[in-house]
Amino acid sequence: MSRTESREHAIQILFQIENEAHEISVEDATRFIVEPPNRDVFADELVHGVISKQNELDDKITPHLKSWALERLNKIDRIILRLSAFELLYTDAPEKVIVNEAVNLAKKFSDDESYKFINGVLSEIIKNKA
Repeated sequence: MSRTESREHAIQILFQIENEAHEISVEDATRFIVEPPNRDVFADELVHGVISKQNELDDKITPHLKSWALERLNKIDRIILRLSAFELLYTDAPEKVIVNEAVNLAKKFSDDESYKFINGVLSEIIKNKA
């Protein structure tokens, strides 16, 4: 399974978790996306990382939203930003790859203009990283 596919799985799992009216476990959400007995280890790492660092990620993202509140973003954009910020801040993946993947995820899962917004926010996070 490619890392691109794993990122897509992670986005879908996180969306499932955030979209549920009642609490759903990561394992249950994963079963909706990845057919058992298959396992997507990279997606699991991303999902657990985003969940465990969500408050820190939100704190890093929020200053770069200009006149937007994080809660007002559509869910998929918020999830893409969290996932990408997690990778930027807590993994050694190349920044260009992470941003490119985020843009592609936004083009695939969000509206026509979201990828520009996501690209801009992630670029600001990179500038202020350190």
